[in-house]
Amino acid sequence: MSYKEFSYFYDYFNYNADYDKLFKNIISLAKQGGVTQGIVCDLGCGTGELAFRFNSAGFDVIAVDNSDEMLDVLFDKRDEAEAYNIQILKQDITQLDMYGTVDLFTCTFDTVNHLEGAQAVQKLFDRVSLFMDPDGVFIFDMNTRYKHINVLKNEVFDFIDEEADCHWRNTLYENENRTKISITINDKHAGEVYSEEFFEYYYNLEDVLSMLKKAGLKVIKLIDGESFKDIKEDTQRYLFMVKKEHSNG
Repeated sequence: MSYKEFSYFYDYFNYNADYDKLFKNIISLAKQGGVTQGIVCDLGCGTGELAFRFNSAGFDVIAVDNSDEMLDVLFDKRDEAEAYNIQILKQDITQLDMYGTVDLFTCTFDTVNHLEGAQAVQKLFDRVSLFMDPDGVFIFDMNTRYKHINVLKNEVFDFIDEEADCHWRNTLYENENRTKISITINDKHAGEVYSEEFFEYYYNLEDVLSMLKKAGLKVIKLIDGESFKDIKEDTQRYLFMVKKEHSNG
């Protein structure tokens, strides 16, 4: 899945996302895993908010996404910031192909949930394991089963603003372990209405751990991706820090 028209409004409607807090906690987890510098590859980078923060922190940054529209926004932002040392790649992350190994992989904001089923998630884990440095770190998040069934479920959300409105509708398919998300954007400035649909998939934690193990990866730390504390029964987003099974960490 990749965003289309919504990509151009992503930053606009995602203004309340606390990128600084997430970045701070990713850096902390990476340090606990033994990574403080080197090459970072942000998978499903979107419009590049984390990529720019990694760049400012002195990492060599590779930003990967499969959405032309998201990357259009990222290229514009990179040009505006003159951050030309950020390398931008258009790739399907389940078929990731790198020139060498990476010290730190990140994959956040539910990117893993957007992959089309467990087989695709396994492919992602396999590719990360293949290209991650032996002592590297992989940090990713996932919306939980609890969130899909108890929070997202069949809810409707409306975001109203002077420039554009966003109507967001969720449809839960519990027997298929996925939620359909339908978005309608009313661009008041352009006088245009855009609509698109996509699915998010959810998994039991045990299944995710099994897929990681199959890829030769082990969980070093698992925390709540919103509070950044211990996970609970009602945790809505997991944040994983994993390394290779035979790493020194």
